[in-house]
Amino acid sequence: MPTLPAIAAPSAAQTAEDRAAVERAVEEYDAAVAQSARIEALSAEATARLDAAIEAESAAQDRLRVSVLTAYRTDDVSFISILFSATTFEDFVTRVDLLSRIAQQDAETLTALRDARIEAQVSAERLLELQSDGLQAVDSLAEKVASAKEELASSEAALSEYQARITASAKSTTSTDRTQQVTGSGAWKTAVASHYGINFTGTGASGEPIGPYTMMIAHKTLPFGTLVEFEYNGKRAVAKVADRGPYTEGRTFDLGPGVIRVLGFNGVHEVRYRIIPD
Repeated sequence: MPTLPAIAAPSAAQTAEDRAAVERAVEEYDAAVAQSARIEALSAEATARLDAAIEAESAAQDRLRVSVLTAYRTDDVSFISILFSATTFEDFVTRVDLLSRIAQQDAETLTALRDARIEAQVSAERLLELQSDGLQAVDSLAEKVASAKEELASSEAALSEYQARITASAKSTTSTDRTQQVTGSGAWKTAVASHYGINFTGTGASGEPIGPYTMMIAHKTLPFGTLVEFEYNGKRAVAKVADRGPYTEGRTFDLGPGVIRVLGFNGVHEVRYRIIPD
């Protein structure tokens, strides 16, 4: 019977080298996980702020609606004509503030409405950026794992140890769920959406570049830069109008690469959406 060749045991130097490589790989993995968790926490905070701002705006609009209806029912025609001859929101606020017949509470309500709209825009834009950053952080984490496995492939022991450690780390890490349930109030509507390719790159009709992580959408008429929040299967995403389309009958939006990554969207489906007031 032929004698099998002896397999040399790893030297102490090789074992130390493998251990150092494992430690480096685990440190990079932990750093990537921490970065992803920070982005998720910030995204959750921005989502909560957006919901609160839109709720505040809705409440302020309801109070103003009651005030206008009251004025109309009392035949205060001069008040109505002056109020609604304003051409911009800022002009509207100025005229209301100058009208001696309006109650102080109405002026405070208008201020609250303006502040709520500003807060909604700021929160939505922040969320848009964080969602794109979060997608890149997730892909970066996957790349680091793949790179570490490639580096450690020459040592079964090192690769096995690395795999065991990151598996244990993943089980023990309690991360914030990126999928936010729709709880905020606001003018939610429904529409049918299709989407770009998940790795699409190009330039939108607005002139803005589009890449795999871009939180953008196409719509036939909404002004470029309009922020729109979407909900699909319990997941939410904020995106910006940066292109025109879709031109297939029955479809309202084309969702960009970053948006479909966040929503887990694929195909042509009905989505819920609301336009963030500017």
